[in-house]
Amino acid sequence: MIQSMSIYEDYLMLLSPPETVKHEIARYKKASAKLIGNYKSMDSPAHISVQHLERQKPFMADKNLDLMEQGLNTMPPVLLHMDGFYHFTHLHNRMTIYANIRATPATDEWFNTLKKKLRIKKNIVPHITVVRDIPEKDFDTLWPHFKHKKLVEPFWVKELTILKRDTLDAFAKWGKFKIFEFKNMTGPGYTRDELELLKAGDPDQINLFI
Repeated sequence: MIQSMSIYEDYLMLLSPPETVKHEIARYKKASAKLIGNYKSMDSPAHISVQHLERQKPFMADKNLDLMEQGLNTMPPVLLHMDGFYHFTHLHNRMTIYANIRATPATDEWFNTLKKKLRIKKNIVPHITVVRDIPEKDFDTLWPHFKHKKLVEPFWVKELTILKRDTLDAFAKWGKFKIFEFKNMTGPGYTRDELELLKAGDPDQINLFI
C-alpha cells in the first residue's frame, strides 16, 4: 500500500521544558479554566515556540535535516529561568498570559545563535504561554491571580523538537517529527550546582537556585 504524502505541511519548532515545569504550567492552565471555562491553549503542553512555518512543501528533506542537525549539535544546552507572569495584548482587545523567561546576556546570545542556525530573521521573545488569546473580560478575571505570583524556576533545555501536521487537513493534530540535541558540553561556564541539575534532571534539585 502506498502511503499518501501531504501536499503542504505546517512545522512547529519548539523547546520543551522538563516535566516539573510542564506540570507547574498545567496547574495554572487548569486553575484558569475553572475561572473562565475552556480556552484555546488549555490542553497544549508547556513549550517555548521558536518558529512556526505554515503551508510548506514537505521541504524537510534529508539533506536539509542533516545540515540543521549538525548545526544544532554544535550548540550547548541552555539554562533558562521562568520568572513571573506577563501578558501580550493582541488586536480586538484579546490577551495572552505567559510565564516570562528571564533575559540575560547569556540567554540573548544563545537565542541569537539559535536564530542563525535556523535562519530565523524575526525577533524571538522566549516565553511559555499559559492562557492564549482570551477576551478582555476573561483576562480581567484571571490577571489578579497571576500578577503577583513569584514563580521562579530554573530548568535546562537540551534539545529542539520539530512537530508537523498536514496543512490541508482541518482535523490534523501536531505529531512529533524530529528531535535535535544540543550536544556541546564545552559551552559557557556554569556553577557546579547548575551542572548537577543538567546531569541529574532531578525534580528535587530544582530548588537549588531559588
